[in-house]
Amino acid sequence: MRRVILAALLLGCGSGGGADPDGGGDLPDAEPPSGRERIGYVEVIEDRYVFENTSNPYSRVGALFYDGRPPRFHREVMSEGPCTLRTYTPSLCTPECTDGLCVDTDVCEPWPTLVSAGRLTITGATVAIQIDPQNNYYYSQDPLPENLFDDDATIGATLAGADLPAMSLETGAVAAIAPALDNGKIVVPYPAGEDFVLTWPPAGDGSRVRVTINSNNLGHGNPYLAILECDVADSAGQVALPEAMLDAFPETLAWSACAGSDCPPSTIRRYRRDESPIGEDQAVELVVGTQVSFGVDHLLE
Repeated sequence: MRRVILAALLLGCGSGGGADPDGGGDLPDAEPPSGRERIGYVEVIEDRYVFENTSNPYSRVGALFYDGRPPRFHREVMSEGPCTLRTYTPSLCTPECTDGLCVDTDVCEPWPTLVSAGRLTITGATVAIQIDPQNNYYYSQDPLPENLFDDDATIGATLAGADLPAMSLETGAVAAIAPALDNGKIVVPYPAGEDFVLTWPPAGDGSRVRVTINSNNLGHGNPYLAILECDVADSAGQVALPEAMLDAFPETLAWSACAGSDCPPSTIRRYRRDESPIGEDQAVELVVGTQVSFGVDHLLE
């Protein structure tokens, strides 16, 4: 069972289907604004996967909940304004880490354990959604419509309770985001020479936008070598990816040129969130968003 859980974490729980943590099992976002450590989340997401001149829309609903601290394979190495750069370095533990995960040199963390929060019911979407966990994984087994919610909808998530207590979360939906991309990708030169500015038309609804630039990895199922993430108010209409972080970012290729790794997409997400406290210092989060998944070419010449 430990191997099954770890494999699923490394694969990000299926980028086209259930919940979608970033590569390596880290939870997909920073900790909630309250400062509580997030031990689980529910995501209700409309996604548009763009590739050159094609656009493939789909939606997903999923959730994950951990018993205690979730696994973290990436370490923050740089921070500037609204942006952070986290990197992954393959590690060895001596003695061998047999009862947990080797997350840094001679640093073992306990095996991550998924727990149940009971049946998940989503309200406010264009279809009725109820999900019972399968081995403590939450994912919709029924096909979901491309348009999962109206722009002005209020989305609720109710958990019946099990290992975690029953809880209800609620937040507003958001309009689709339309970033300025060239044939479904961005091309970041090396050296960058300046910040790379990614723009979008603001929705004017008080939401936020998170840009996540994922590098390639060393092979199928391995953590991404780096993750550059910026989070700003949607009203800004743009975000500047810092020059220093881009120059420290590993070589990354979009799907059409990538080979030998998972070639993960990067994302830009407009979202809203709600939080339910667990105990004194932990939380579960609901994230409702629309995003575009795109490619990144970053050649180190």
